[in-house]
Amino acid sequence: MDSRATRCNKLIKKIQRGDERALDDLYKEFGGLFLNMAKKYLFDKSYAEDLLSEVFVDLVRTSAKSFDETKNGLNWIFTIIRRKAYRFNGDVKNDLSIEDEESQTYLAPFLAEEENPSSDRALEAETLRQAMKKLSDEENAILYYKYWEGLTVREIAKRLDKPRSTIQYKIDECMKKLQRELGPWE
Repeated sequence: MDSRATRCNKLIKKIQRGDERALDDLYKEFGGLFLNMAKKYLFDKSYAEDLLSEVFVDLVRTSAKSFDETKNGLNWIFTIIRRKAYRFNGDVKNDLSIEDEESQTYLAPFLAEEENPSSDRALEAETLRQAMKKLSDEENAILYYKYWEGLTVREIAKRLDKPRSTIQYKIDECMKKLQRELGPWE
């Protein structure tokens, strides 16, 4: 474990013991990093500070009590931030099923209409929309989880209850299909 993670772990342990100053110290030392992480996962970046406030309140109330000091504290908090961001976005549900028509929200970020339809970006977005429509629901879900939610292959495999090797293969195949549809990547 690196020195930053070790410092983070010590601060979390102090928070567990009720040391209010440790929360301030955690924010002073890692707040910028946590804020950037929140912005990475939020659709609306303006909510990042609100989300981070919730994370810190939860740390004091409950989360710190469940922290295992043998783990990397930074990664643990990053996971809390990411999960809260997904809930904040309102698009992620623990029981998301790719067969459920109401849960087809994973296509939303890929298929959203552009505000200025005459722009080059709008043309690229339309081309991507058409290519994405040629993929199966499962393939779209996998790409959504990978590139929009930022899940690892292991996390996607767990969510879809499939072997990691299958998920990695499908990601590779999806990218090949998209490349055939869109042409070479620049």
